[in-house]
Amino acid sequence: MKTNYKHIIWDWNGTLLDDVHLCLDVLNRMLRRRNLTEITLSRYRRLLDFPVIDFYRRLGFDFKNESYENVADEYIAGYASSWPGCRLHPQAENVLRTIHTAGLSQSVLSAYQQQRLEEAIDYFGLRSWFVRLIGLNDPYAAGKTDNGKRWMQQLDHSGREVLLIGDTVHDAQVAQAMGADCALTTFGHNSKKRLRNCGVRLFDSLEEIRKVLTD
Repeated sequence: MKTNYKHIIWDWNGTLLDDVHLCLDVLNRMLRRRNLTEITLSRYRRLLDFPVIDFYRRLGFDFKNESYENVADEYIAGYASSWPGCRLHPQAENVLRTIHTAGLSQSVLSAYQQQRLEEAIDYFGLRSWFVRLIGLNDPYAAGKTDNGKRWMQQLDHSGREVLLIGDTVHDAQVAQAMGADCALTTFGHNSKKRLRNCGVRLFDSLEEIRKVLTD
């Protein structure tokens, strides 16, 4: 094995689950209902950030006329009704299996709601590859940094032995706050141009990650 990592922390949405187009579709439906300008995939990937409320403001949502909680609930409901139509990214199951076989433990750290995260993992039959699934109990939380820091304290590994793999600038920020290493995929919710500014290793496919960690 080429790596000194002992534990891999995966983001879920956009990293293992290919749901970018669904998220864009749900968001554009919400924009249309408010007579706001729809956005393209490239603009979505360029602008998406955490906390999500700031992203919504950039798109024209007016939280003087409606609450952020109502907007968030509308998005959650639209996503929840359609995510089973999404697929895993190519090689997702293979890379999880291979990393597990190589002796590395794995977990998921997600900004998705805890119960829905577990349902999605079970839907794709992936639970056996993970020692822990960590989602949010507060659907309006600004991100997953606090959960990540708590999980890092529980892991019996140094920061250099833990790799967080995500697809957004926020994932890089979370990894830094945790004291873990980070790698980002370029096919998720943020553009490659934005991810380059994070100063971490970028991967264009999960197969590339598999080769680096296990070959």
